Amino acid sequence: MMAYEQWLSSILEVAKETASREFQKEAWLSGRPSTSSPGEIYNELFDDYNFDLFFQTYSNAFSPEQLTAWTGFKDELERYLPKIQRLLGEREVFEDPDWQVVRDAAASFVAAFERKDHETSIAGQ
Repeated sequence: MMAYEQWLSSILEVAKETASREFQKEAWLSGRPSTSSPGEIYNELFDDYNFDLFFQTYSNAFSPEQLTAWTGFKDELERYLPKIQRLLGEREVFEDPDWQVVRDAAASFVAAFERKDHETSIAGQ
């Protein structure tokens, strides 16, 4: 299992990519090869970085804002998953108003976990 800071940093990196319309425009629509895609975002969080295990392990030290942001981001990603599974193209996802809701939830997530006044008691372990 990764150390707390490294684990959270990996999750935040994916959340930042999810929140960034600019990143997605460059990665998904530029025509250049990219390892990023809507499905890859979901796979990285839930398969590669064990999003749920991180929550189970550390959520007791989260602030109320972090708990709300975590739940909101997870819920929006899971709500959007059926569209990803229908193999919508990257342009369709990029332009989908429902994907903007996911972006907004990701931005709230990033803000909640990057705020210094909400450091958890396990930071630095």
